[in-house]
Amino acid sequence: MVGRLGVDAMSAVGIATTLTMVIRITMVAVTSGGFTLVAQAIGAGDPHHASSTAKQSLTLVALVSLVFALLGIALSAPALDFLSPSHAVAELGLPFLQVFFVGLVFIAINYVIQNCLYGAGDTRTPLYLSLLNSIVKLIASYGLIFGAWGLPTLGIVGAAVGTIIGQIAGLVAGMWALYSGRFALSLLPATSYRPDRELASRILTIGIPAGLQGIFRNGSNILFVKFLALTQNPVAAVAAYTVGSQIERFLRRGSLSFGTAAQTLVGQRIGAGDIPQAERYGWTTILVGPLSMLLMGLPLALLGKPYMHLFTTEVEVVRIGVAYLWAICLAEPFMALAIASGGGLRGAGDTKPALNYTLIAQWLVRLPASYLLAFALGLDTDGLWIGLVVVSAVQGALTVRRYAGGAWKAMKV
Repeated sequence: MVGRLGVDAMSAVGIATTLTMVIRITMVAVTSGGFTLVAQAIGAGDPHHASSTAKQSLTLVALVSLVFALLGIALSAPALDFLSPSHAVAELGLPFLQVFFVGLVFIAINYVIQNCLYGAGDTRTPLYLSLLNSIVKLIASYGLIFGAWGLPTLGIVGAAVGTIIGQIAGLVAGMWALYSGRFALSLLPATSYRPDRELASRILTIGIPAGLQGIFRNGSNILFVKFLALTQNPVAAVAAYTVGSQIERFLRRGSLSFGTAAQTLVGQRIGAGDIPQAERYGWTTILVGPLSMLLMGLPLALLGKPYMHLFTTEVEVVRIGVAYLWAICLAEPFMALAIASGGGLRGAGDTKPALNYTLIAQWLVRLPASYLLAFALGLDTDGLWIGLVVVSAVQGALTVRRYAGGAWKAMKV
């Protein structure tokens, strides 16, 4: 939909979305800890503790997201000015980004609801919630972007408003599910939303390293977008990245699903005291995940040109985007390796090593290698895509090595 508004609009949304991912992933500091403790409580047969953890996670993420929303609104303009390849792109992106931050609390609470259900072993309900969210988002976005059905014509701001409306729909349905008593996790009346220092500390001890891992990963993406803005054709490069990154996020959701499976299965088996079965579940997920992502990614890369043409007919945008899609296809199996093994580690509460590996791979390998390949060696955008593959391989190798070491088996959370 945004592609119909032009290359500048696509670039603006791409840059703004990169910034929002840093904030979204910060919520992992709460949701990852809650996920692990809910999984272990369910595995131990303790629904009361699972409910307490879920409510505490909801309270924490609401407070944290309000703080980040205020910071985001205040810092949107300078952040866009720094990253945008032109003033026109920054101007288009500013209202989109500010509307996103206004609705951040709804996005964050939605994320907690889905992750707590994952921790309880329920993956179907989050699927249905995501479908509801997406359907409402698409309908609302179409109406508000183009002014259909008598709605105001908001352009790319309509995409942000539509996203928030979809999140609100998912939140309402998710809270109903948790209170209905019909699903794997129930919010019990005997548990409280009041801050509990001891439980909050346990959630954050697990979650803060995972949250910092996300900040480092997505923080490197911000500088990566800045590199795109320094290439020979920056507007085309950022537009190609915006279109291609939708495929990357699509595949990344697949990788994250294997991380979710590993975290749930390992966490529940540890809660039940069955360490050997926890290890077997983890290894199975680690082996299946990368192969699945290779099989998913290859057809998308082969269809790269027609896919890019769905969004734009600009020759240079298509050329750059097709190369990016091939890099994604090669990189994602390695990222699946890192995410699946990292999920197994998180299920045990072992989150610090993955943080260290992200810092090494994203900041000490990806950014220097990408800059060297793109600018010092003159490969331009192709050098940036090669850097993506290199960093994914490094992060995957480091994380699976940690899982194989077995230190996570002795973790106490």
